[in-house]
Amino acid sequence: MKSHVANRALLCAALFGMLAPAWAETPPTVAAMQAALDQNLGDGLSVSKVSATPLPGIYEVYVDHKIIYADRAGKYMLVGQLIQTQGRRNLTEASLQAAQKTDFSSLPLADAIKTVKGNGSRKMAIFADPYCPFCKRLEQTLQHVDNVTIYTFLFPVLTPNSKPMSRDIWCSPNRDAAWTDWMLKQRKPQPQASCNASALDSNLALGSRLDVSATPTIIFANGARMSGAQSLAALNSALDQAGR
Repeated sequence: MKSHVANRALLCAALFGMLAPAWAETPPTVAAMQAALDQNLGDGLSVSKVSATPLPGIYEVYVDHKIIYADRAGKYMLVGQLIQTQGRRNLTEASLQAAQKTDFSSLPLADAIKTVKGNGSRKMAIFADPYCPFCKRLEQTLQHVDNVTIYTFLFPVLTPNSKPMSRDIWCSPNRDAAWTDWMLKQRKPQPQASCNASALDSNLALGSRLDVSATPTIIFANGARMSGAQSLAALNSALDQAGR
């Protein structure tokens, strides 16, 4: 029995010795990983960041707003969630949130519809399409959120009617009311003869720079992001954390 344990200990030590050099390796450069993936997969993926992981020889690669895992030569690729079993921490999700963190103070808030509830002390920005069903569901939930200032960036990307509707809402005398009436009551705004709706094009460019790939996308005051029709509890929790 003792010799069996000793043999196992020697085997573990040998494996650790084999893995230690890979663990100490510096991650490949973005250019090197891009070249490796291009060679094995063909052009199509755009690498923007490469980081080490707790797994020797496997690297976290940020491509096209997603995270994949690959070896240095780009011959093997893993797609999925990397979970740290101790504490069950989702390392993939944490890395995505860090990569997508946004400087709230840099947002051009003048290009958004401003809605103030209660004392307006908590702040959030939302990229939303007027024909997005999940945006409408989120808007219903937001009716129950208090003490918040909401900046809605009209982000017309889903349908051919999205941009004309966004223009009519943006050009309304009361943008906040027009947005709420449409999203909650399907009440169309009155079209305006003339209006400067350049903010819509600016919002599309902004969303592209910020890697906004879904509606609704929510950005909180601390730069954290969420996507989809979040629950009331999730919204309040994120708003409270953002204000700390």
